Amino acid sequence: MTSLRARQKEDRRKRIVASAKTLFRKSGYDRTTIEAIAESAGVSGVTVHNYYGTKAGVLLALVIENDALLLRRLDESLPRDETDLIALTVCFARVVMDHATSHLEKAIWRQVLAAVTAESETPLGRAYAKLDRQLAYVLVNRIEALQRDGHLPARVDPVHLGMALFHLQNARFVQFVSAEGLRPDEIETRLRNDLTALFAVCSR
Repeated sequence: MTSLRARQKEDRRKRIVASAKTLFRKSGYDRTTIEAIAESAGVSGVTVHNYYGTKAGVLLALVIENDALLLRRLDESLPRDETDLIALTVCFARVVMDHATSHLEKAIWRQVLAAVTAESETPLGRAYAKLDRQLAYVLVNRIEALQRDGHLPARVDPVHLGMALFHLQNARFVQFVSAEGLRPDEIETRLRNDLTALFAVCSR
């Protein structure tokens, strides 16, 4: 059974992250301070610092929470009967883009990209990297299933292929959030063209 102290600590963490999300969306990342997050969450600024270290740490905690939701959404949204790997990867990318922008604006995602680099060696940074790998394994697992069902040759390494496809769509995601005017359908077209060109070379 979880102790009262542990429950209280988890409640404070949830309030801090929820308050940060509201303030980031309302005021923007740059104009939101640790003190404002603390006041909104009903805790001290010291508590926020103790839990997350920096504002970038709070932002990463928010994204980690969103990524946990994204894992469930991908599991529910990706078609189970899709045998076309290009279509599957493009669908994966679309779910990621839709989920990302439904929770945070592109301007804040650009701050996330900076925070990932700045916090890479912190516990939060490592937790983010772990979740990122879990997202990649959604593709890896689907590729393994396609291979078992005979839709991919035995010589294909599912882990290497899945990770490569994940990193490619991730590069297109970075492009998506880096330009306000880019639409998801434009990124889908670019990603589909990437994959078509690569698979055409591999099939020769």
